[in-house]
Amino acid sequence: MNDAMKHLILLRHASAETGEPDRARSLSAQGRSECGRMAGALERLVPDEFRPELLLCSPATRARETLERVSRAFAADVKVEVDEAFYLASASQLVAKLRALAEPNPQVLLVGHNPGLSELLKWLVPHGEAEVLRRAAHGLAPGGLAALRIPAPHWRDLAARGAELVAFLRPGDAR
Repeated sequence: MNDAMKHLILLRHASAETGEPDRARSLSAQGRSECGRMAGALERLVPDEFRPELLLCSPATRARETLERVSRAFAADVKVEVDEAFYLASASQLVAKLRALAEPNPQVLLVGHNPGLSELLKWLVPHGEAEVLRRAAHGLAPGGLAALRIPAPHWRDLAARGAELVAFLRPGDAR
């Protein structure tokens, strides 16, 4: 892999049950199905160069369950960090956390929440990606993902409009 390149997959937690306190909401039957489709998509559709070495996750139950269900697509020894800072984080908070990542960690998957993930996607993707930005304007769908290639040697170099979108998938795209 090119040392001057970073890879980032943004994955929104899958659909969750209602009626529980927000942090404790677990995946619904639909959410579990979404996870199955997205795990398959991660194995098949995301380019081979996207094999995260670090998995970052919100502590919310639905986010942790999503990560657990899609993690079959990754190596068994991949490092996982569940961090309070990712719970309902804004795009600017996510940027700050990504810029502070230890090196090398060239490949990262982040499981979190909207609107922060969708705002981060819009911040990272060049304006020329009109269709993606239109779809992202409604937010990443539950269980949706965006895979990005970032031409930067260090996470601290993460910049607005500085990523190339490689994949943008909703669970319905991954049948």
